Amino acid sequence: MKPAVRALFTESELRALLDREESQFLEFKSLWDQSRDPPRPLERRKARDFVAESVAAFANADGGTLLLGVEDDGNPSGHGYPDEVLDKLFAVPERRLRPSVRCVVQRIFINRIEILIFQVPSAPGAVMFVGNGFPYRVSDHVVQVKEIDFDIIPFR
Repeated sequence: MKPAVRALFTESELRALLDREESQFLEFKSLWDQSRDPPRPLERRKARDFVAESVAAFANADGGTLLLGVEDDGNPSGHGYPDEVLDKLFAVPERRLRPSVRCVVQRIFINRIEILIFQVPSAPGAVMFVGNGFPYRVSDHVVQVKEIDFDIIPFR
């Protein structure tokens, strides 16, 4: 099943998000490997792993918005991936999480730079990143918790 791709934000709403700081409900992620000169697109597996961990962490907490192609300071940097790679990124929440998480996704340009958006709902129970445990969003970072710890975490 393909994720729902639709307009979540207008360009002005996205600009307002980019002016905010990362938080419990908002994460920015660059899709560029800055350790190389010139920078190259982040290795595809790393990008997919980041999406899986972030979506599971938001779903295990109170939901949130993941913006890919954005530096930590909120500056858009886009990506260097072809459409078939983007399709695989958008499929990660349904393919690599148990139970799967149905996100709404959006592709939007700002100053001719494409940003990818995942709107993540809060899950009614624990979501596992297959092979990597149970990430949980706390403030502006992700922590790993054991499944049994979810008994003490207040779910809605």
